[in-house]
Amino acid sequence: MNIVTKILEILSGFPEGVPQPYLAKALGVSKSYLSLVLRDLEKRGLIYRVKIGNTYIVRLTRMESRSVARGKVLRLGIVWSSEYLFLGYFAKILRDREDIELKVYVYPNALQTVLALLRGDVDAVLSPLVTQVYGYILSRNFSIVGGGASGGGYIYEIPNSGSNIIASSGVSTMDFCRALALKKGYVEASVEDTMYFESAQEALSIAKRGLVRYLVVWHPINIDIEGIGGRKIFECSEIEELSYCCTLAVSRSIGFEIVEKVADIYRESIDLFNRDKERFLEWYSNVVGIDIAVLRRALKEYVYKPELTFKQFTKFIDVLDLEVPTKNYIYNAIKI
Repeated sequence: MNIVTKILEILSGFPEGVPQPYLAKALGVSKSYLSLVLRDLEKRGLIYRVKIGNTYIVRLTRMESRSVARGKVLRLGIVWSSEYLFLGYFAKILRDREDIELKVYVYPNALQTVLALLRGDVDAVLSPLVTQVYGYILSRNFSIVGGGASGGGYIYEIPNSGSNIIASSGVSTMDFCRALALKKGYVEASVEDTMYFESAQEALSIAKRGLVRYLVVWHPINIDIEGIGGRKIFECSEIEELSYCCTLAVSRSIGFEIVEKVADIYRESIDLFNRDKERFLEWYSNVVGIDIAVLRRALKEYVYKPELTFKQFTKFIDVLDLEVPTKNYIYNAIKI
C-alpha cells in the first residue's frame, strides 16, 4: 500500500481530522516528506488542512466519499442514454464479490455528470471521454480507468428550418462530433452558427420549433427527432477520430486499491455483457426510465470495448489538439 492510500485510509477513520505530526509518526516518514505529499493531495482536492495553534489538522475533503473504502456503496453518475447496457453486470459483480452496492444517479448531460464527480457528489462517472479530459484539467482528482462504447451519436438535418444553426450538448462527444463535422465540411454551417442544448427535452423542443438546421444527438433522442421528420446525415462513429463515446472515471479519493478493483470489475462486466446482451436490459430500463423495446434497438447502435489503452488515449488527445495545458499533463488522467 503506497503512502497516499495509507493517508486516505487513516483519515477515513477520523472525521474530525488528524494532527499532521501524528500522520508522520504513524506512517514512519519525515515531516518534510509528508508535507510535500499533503500539498499534492490538497491540490488534487482530496484533503484540506486547518491550522490550529502551531500545527495543522488534516481532514478529508468529503467524508461521505469514504463509504466505498468501507465496503458500502459506490455512487455512479451517468448521462441519460441507452448506452450503458452492461451496468447490470457491473452492479452484480460489485455486490457479490466486494459487498459494494451500486447507486446510480442519472444526469441530463455530460457536463452535469462530470461536475458531480468534481464536487464529490458521486464516486465515479460514465461520461464522454472529452468531458472527462476537461474535468481532469480542472481537478486532477480522478482516474480514467476503462473503455466503453462507440456509436450511438448522429447528426440530423431538421426539415423546414429557417436557420443555418447546428446544435449539440456542450463539451461532450456530440460537441466533438459537431466540431469535427464542421472541420471536415460534412455540414453547411460554421462555428459561429453553433448553439447548445442542456437536455433531451430541450433538443426536441428546438427541433420542433425549427430553430436549428442541424442537430447532433445520441440514442434514444434520435428516435424522437426522426419522429418529427429529421433526416439522418451520418453517424458520428463514421468519423475515425471518435473511437469512444463514454468511458469510466473514478475518484482517487476512494482509495487506489478500491479504484483498481472497480476498474477490473468494470472491464469484466463489459466482457460478460458482450457474451449475453439481453440479461440486464430490464434492470437498466428501470434505472434510466427508457422503454426496454427502445433499449433492444440500442443493442445494434453501440460497440463495447472494455479497455482504454495509453496509445488510444494519446491519439485521442492529439485529435483534440489541446496546447494548454501540455499533453503530458493530461496523460496522467489514465494513470491510477
